[in-house]
Amino acid sequence: MQANESGDVERAGQLAAEMTRVAPESFEAWFEAGLHAKARRDWPRCAKWNERAMELFGQHQVDEYGGVNPAAWNLGIAATAIGDWALARRAWTTFGVTGMAAESNSPIDMDLGQVPIRLNPDRPSLTLQSVPEYGETEVVWCWRRSPAHAVIASVPLPESGHRFRDVVLHDGEPKGTRRNGESEVPVFDQLERLEESGLPTWQLQVEGATDEDLASLADLAGPRGLGLDDWSGIKVMCSTCSHGSADPDHVHPPAKPGSRTLGLAGDEPALAQVLDQWVQASPSRPRLLEFDLIW
Repeated sequence: MQANESGDVERAGQLAAEMTRVAPESFEAWFEAGLHAKARRDWPRCAKWNERAMELFGQHQVDEYGGVNPAAWNLGIAATAIGDWALARRAWTTFGVTGMAAESNSPIDMDLGQVPIRLNPDRPSLTLQSVPEYGETEVVWCWRRSPAHAVIASVPLPESGHRFRDVVLHDGEPKGTRRNGESEVPVFDQLERLEESGLPTWQLQVEGATDEDLASLADLAGPRGLGLDDWSGIKVMCSTCSHGSADPDHVHPPAKPGSRTLGLAGDEPALAQVLDQWVQASPSRPRLLEFDLIW
């Protein structure tokens, strides 16, 4: 604890390992060591230490934690991070998560609905925590596929360093809420990026599009694996402007009154086909003003 409070990362790591050697039958020793490994994003060590803590969860801990094994939760996170799906399934089952096959090596791919995830969180939850720093902080909606990982469903801003359909590891402690229809849903902090989708991010300015038009566009884009977000009111730069290499002739006209700015994600031919189909089918015939690749 003294090493933690003084910010001595190296010393804290050494003492975490030493705790497990001098108190090999102590749940607290292995659990606290596992917390340190989680904070430092040392996922193999986090899995090892929390697996042992999970095994040492006795009656005293049952009484202290209300029957819920916190080591099992952190083990599930660490096992997901390293792709040990059999271990992750065992951890979630021990914690009390239902709806998955406990005895399987296949990746967990549940449908747990949409959840907001805070990318690049700006407020660490744990002492000495190493938080992801892929870019600027942004809360995005994601498809939750297990208790600890989700696929980005929004089109993130380029400044976040993330793309549509990136796979992210997230924590389980709620950090604020967002509204989803009539419900308040918890926001979870990102712990790691597990997979990059590589899908290009585009910005579209469109004139004359109604909310119904955008819903129709989403219906066309979704089944094709394309992303769509309404970025109206957000100032987004094109790739050339963002990198500061624009020449004097490189200008963007101001957004026209009544126009909307959309964030799109996917390959250009597929997006172009969907946009053409959308304009032709819409009674209001929205006009496409600018369609730019921004990342």
